[in-house]
Amino acid sequence: MKFIYMDESGSQDQGDVFVTCRLMVNAYELRTSPAEFDQKLAALFARHSGIRSDLKTSRFVNGRGAWRHIDAQERKDFLSEICSLAVANGGKIFGIGISFDAFSAAAAAGHNQPFGNSYWMAGAMFASCLVQKKVQGIRNSKGLTVVIMDDNKAEMPALSDALYQGDPWFDGLYQIQRRRRGNTVWIDRNERDRFDHIINTAFAIKSDHSSLVQVADALSYVYRRYLELTSEEEAWAGEQDYYASLIEILEPNREKIGRTPNSVCVDFYDQAKHPEWRL
Repeated sequence: MKFIYMDESGSQDQGDVFVTCRLMVNAYELRTSPAEFDQKLAALFARHSGIRSDLKTSRFVNGRGAWRHIDAQERKDFLSEICSLAVANGGKIFGIGISFDAFSAAAAAGHNQPFGNSYWMAGAMFASCLVQKKVQGIRNSKGLTVVIMDDNKAEMPALSDALYQGDPWFDGLYQIQRRRRGNTVWIDRNERDRFDHIINTAFAIKSDHSSLVQVADALSYVYRRYLELTSEEEAWAGEQDYYASLIEILEPNREKIGRTPNSVCVDFYDQAKHPEWRL
């Protein structure tokens, strides 16, 4: 069994970038990974006053609130350690970076997307398709994948419903190919195998109750800030290089869609993504 921890970063009043990231760990790693992150957090709080529920990456790394008393280099080193630890033991990242402007244009372009104008659902379902594509391709894969997310009472029921209903609109993102009569063809999905590797009820937890949700928040913010800096001025000297160094750690472990058939869903996400994001 595998576990996916999900969070997001960005809103329309903050800029043009919205990022959804999920961190995958398997059941075995779940015995050790939370403990490693908890030790890092415990050591941080032992050195500095702070409230765990206030450990939002954007506030922490930019030294806002109680975090302003921590030296900037220590904050940067801490975030770098979290990124390295997230992928050190085979951790995989699933997600997407969306441009709000590009998303609005794609949503109005007649793609018949089942989530309407909800960029949150667009990101959550894209990441779910990546998870399905990854896990279904593992030979002798056993068990299912559990989605655990930051407590979001407004969106979580819609995500659970979408995973259960398995709208065929998403098929193109995780279809598979097989050889038939000497030709490689795309295999149509059906009601039985749509999202059949994901438990169709998402589970919510307060982020300060799960270090792995807080790690997902960190990954989301790192990607978001990296994308923002492709078109914005640095807030401090060396900021762009710093986030580029974090992306070098994370990017080799981020899953991408790879080969897909021509489909309306792939066209939609290709238009809605941030121009610097590789699907």
